[in-house]
Amino acid sequence: MKVCMINGSPKLKDSASGLFLEALERKLGNENEFNHIDTASADLQELMDSARGSDAIVIAFPLYIDGIPSHLLRMLHAAEPYIAEISPNAKLYGIALNGFYEGVQNQTALDMLRNFCERAGLSWGQGAGIGASPMVHAIPVGIGLNKKMGAALDVLAGNIISKQSSEDIFAQTGMPRFLYVMGGNMGWKRQAREHGLRSKDLN
Repeated sequence: MKVCMINGSPKLKDSASGLFLEALERKLGNENEFNHIDTASADLQELMDSARGSDAIVIAFPLYIDGIPSHLLRMLHAAEPYIAEISPNAKLYGIALNGFYEGVQNQTALDMLRNFCERAGLSWGQGAGIGASPMVHAIPVGIGLNKKMGAALDVLAGNIISKQSSEDIFAQTGMPRFLYVMGGNMGWKRQAREHGLRSKDLN
């Protein structure tokens, strides 16, 4: 099976989107052929070349104002008239990531990706909405507090392998919400101090 893995993060390196794609690729197995593309540095032609003849296209991206990042949205819009012609048998799967606690916060962004499928003539496979995704920089996907994230990728990988479509799924860290919020607030205050600001300057 040929799988196109699209990193939809605007970051040039160290993105959570990249980490989730790496975790998914391990679950899919090395008997498949993978083409990788980073939208932060690639152009439309590189996207089309990577997607050509794919059985599955997987896009992982961070949530930006409850939607798809603008650079990725522009690329999808440009690819819309052509992508079904070069990958007529492909199903599209999406992994939407956010820094909020709840994975369901990604529903609108996944709906946008599904709408792209309808307009482009692609088949929609499944979306996975992951909350508290910055946790993967500290704890690998599927380990400890991030076991639920790994379980979501297991479901997604199973559907990709069997070329099935299914309902969107959602997951987040196993850390209690109040602790996650507390840790996030501590991080913002630390960054503020590093840039010469005080806590009250953030109010």
